[in-house]
Amino acid sequence: MLLALLAAAGCSSMAETGMHAFERQDYAQAMDCWLPLAERGEASAQFLVGLLHDEGRGVAEDDAQAAHWYRLAAEQGHAAAQNNLGLLCYQGHGVSRSHEEAARWFDRAAAQGHAPARTNLGVMALHGHAMPKDPSRARDHLAAAAEHGDRQAQRTLAALCEAGIGGPVDARAAAHWLRLAAEGGDADAQLQLGQAYLRGHGVEQNAVAARTWLQRSAEQGVAQAQATLGWLYRQGLGVNRDPRMAATWYGRAAEQGLPVAQTELGRMLMNGEGLAKDETRAVEWFTTAAGAGFNLAQFELGLAHLRGQGVAASADQALRWLRLAAEGGLAVAQTSLGRLHETGRGVEPDPVTAFMWYRLASANGDVEAQTRLDCVARELSETQRGQAEQLTAAWRALHAGDEPALAAPGR
Repeated sequence: MLLALLAAAGCSSMAETGMHAFERQDYAQAMDCWLPLAERGEASAQFLVGLLHDEGRGVAEDDAQAAHWYRLAAEQGHAAAQNNLGLLCYQGHGVSRSHEEAARWFDRAAAQGHAPARTNLGVMALHGHAMPKDPSRARDHLAAAAEHGDRQAQRTLAALCEAGIGGPVDARAAAHWLRLAAEGGDADAQLQLGQAYLRGHGVEQNAVAARTWLQRSAEQGVAQAQATLGWLYRQGLGVNRDPRMAATWYGRAAEQGLPVAQTELGRMLMNGEGLAKDETRAVEWFTTAAGAGFNLAQFELGLAHLRGQGVAASADQALRWLRLAAEGGLAVAQTSLGRLHETGRGVEPDPVTAFMWYRLASANGDVEAQTRLDCVARELSETQRGQAEQLTAAWRALHAGDEPALAAPGR
């Protein structure tokens, strides 16, 4: 992109020297080459000096200086500078925030065929910023930018087609735009296209194609893609089953802070699957993910405390974490709590509370809970049954609107 901008300006030797310095990440030298050209009024050099200030390359990040140099270039008709100045106005970085001024600069850049500016106009129309909210107009802007190869436009247009915003729902069109963005190297589009192939949504279901796109996204550092790729290797979908490789990808996502990956990595460590068995490290990962509020990790941590795996056995801690997972709607945790209350493990035996947890878990699809519910119900008196039903109704009223968590995969 920068090379094209310099070529359009009729590169001087100083500009070329600056570009070579930029490419080898010697941003200070790039600034030394471009600043004299910018001060002489060369629009492309002004844009590039603004870019260095904008991104903090070779100089301290300085939005005001970025806006200054972008404006000088923009007023000479430099489309990329107009777009970048519009972004600063939109965000209020280095200049007073003004959606109206942002739209004016985007308009001027878009009129020159600058696709990213057309994308930005689409986003503004979608949200009703500086113009009436108009999803159909937004879709038109994004389609025009997408046709010119703007990856953000392609990915955003795919989302609109998927959701039926500004036009009809069209899963195939969504997959088409995702493919174009993915082929252009957009990591998020690669993730979404991989997920589409995995579900067979808008494309024919194909686990091999899913793995290909997820791997490309994962290699660019997208944590969700890394975790999903780990799952594919663990299950042997679209690739030969390889627990060690699964653990590697889960590990990369876990290090980025993705709770589901931290939990699955912990499960693999707990079971010695693809890794040497290490219950202590497993508990460490469960604790990290549980602290982020991830229900499945809370459940696993509760089991670890209950069984004394990787941590000292503690009925109180087990109940604490299992209750958090159960309150979050995780059916298997609700069943486990029901069992503890039914048997009196760590608590006083309480068939009424056991009934409530089994009832909730059964409604969330847990088969074991239904079996235990039938057993407990036969042992309750009519009064206890009424109390149990009231307790269940009160819990549901308190949690109205909550969605149940996903059931825990088998260990």
